[in-house]
Amino acid sequence: MSTIRFVVLYGMVILSAGSAFVVHLALRNQNVALGYEAERARAESARLRSQINQYRLELGAQRAPGLLMAVGRAERGMVEPDQVTTLIVGGSLRPGRASGRPR
Repeated sequence: MSTIRFVVLYGMVILSAGSAFVVHLALRNQNVALGYEAERARAESARLRSQINQYRLELGAQRAPGLLMAVGRAERGMVEPDQVTTLIVGGSLRPGRASGRPR
């Protein structure tokens, strides 16, 4: 009777150790998956923060266009499109003929 009891208890120990190992692997796999998900969430959060900063800059530029124009003129040397001067460098004094017989 004691050998049957020993075999049953030994089987239960092996079964419980095996199931504990399977549970350990499942929890470890879930932990790794949660780590990857947390990293993706951090990256998304950083992307959204930079997008919010970009929107704040655009909003500030729309609220104060005079300031934006002053900075563009002073620091960047920008001018409005209708104030652009066109210089032709290296052209001939006499324009060529567009049609007619060649000379």
